[in-house]
Amino acid sequence: MLLRKMKPEEHGLTRSLWEKIFVEDSKAFLDYYYKNKTKNNEIYVIETDGEIRSMLQLNPYQLVVGTKEVPGRYIVAVATDSFYRGKGYMTALLTKAVRDMYAQKIPFTYLMPASEKIYYPHNFRFVYMEDKWKTAGIEEKTRMKDLLGDYREGKVSYQLAGAEDFRQLASFVQRNLESRYQVFTKRDWLYYENILCEQKSMNGGILIAKEDEEIRGALLFEEEGKLTIREPIFERGYEKIFEEVGIRLEKEETKPRIMARLLNVEELFSCMTCKEEMNVAFVLIDPVIRENNKLFIIKGNSERVMVRTKPWMKGKYEDVQKISIDALTSIVFGYKSLEKIEEEEQEIFSKEFKESVSKLKPLNKIFLNEIV
Repeated sequence: MLLRKMKPEEHGLTRSLWEKIFVEDSKAFLDYYYKNKTKNNEIYVIETDGEIRSMLQLNPYQLVVGTKEVPGRYIVAVATDSFYRGKGYMTALLTKAVRDMYAQKIPFTYLMPASEKIYYPHNFRFVYMEDKWKTAGIEEKTRMKDLLGDYREGKVSYQLAGAEDFRQLASFVQRNLESRYQVFTKRDWLYYENILCEQKSMNGGILIAKEDEEIRGALLFEEEGKLTIREPIFERGYEKIFEEVGIRLEKEETKPRIMARLLNVEELFSCMTCKEEMNVAFVLIDPVIRENNKLFIIKGNSERVMVRTKPWMKGKYEDVQKISIDALTSIVFGYKSLEKIEEEEQEIFSKEFKESVSKLKPLNKIFLNEIV
């Protein structure tokens, strides 16, 4: 068994494993993915007898996290040939990848799980609930061109986004995300150049609505089978701007979508602030990233958080609160209450720890909607 990080020019060799495992993905989507996404991503593989048996891909994104912009890695295409499952290949790949990302000072990594049960033992915890949307009153076979074709020009104009719109679109979305969220993928024109290619690979595109030449709303759509809408973003006060062309959006459900795993804890805390003056200490327990196993002394206020660490050895700091990397993930992202974390992680937090850590401003306003 050979575990290694592939050279960029070798990335295409993993396509056959993808096709074998993820049979639901179309040829058009994979053509897009292997042309666009594998140019600058990282792929870890396990080989036996010179053949790829298992893989894990890391797609790079620049993230806005709290007060900073930081590098992020989105884990996708974790796959093992069915004849080689049960040998610990996925565990080996995840271990190698998270340790490498820690060394690169990446605060956390994230993924969209096929099942929570797969990644829970690997220190991933849910951090983000996604809104699912449905288009009320639209027949199943309706296409976007039909809706736009029926529209009679008025105060608002509607158009499918093209290359000439990327910079304005990125500025519009970035501004609106900044006003609503603490954690999201940074938007620029290259982001939307890539997203449009991705949407087209799924028979879709990007629809924008303009008033007075300014974008007031945007959404992504796909037409594989039926018209589906995702990631609608509006200027405040323009939430119904697409109804004029017959797109009346209703929230269908909100469901857990993204799990995260903390990596470089110092880097993450440096992105955070506090509700009020805070001073807390704890010993962190991380079964994979040994460098995280130390005493953390966290001080913060409404402007910043400062972190000091000290080496920890068994028998040292025995009277200090112990906390797992799993529990800390749920705390910093504010996904669960401290009581719920205690119950699910089977940990006990002291009254003093609860009072202190409750002053930390959690990163609970999250918007991570990328597919790959």
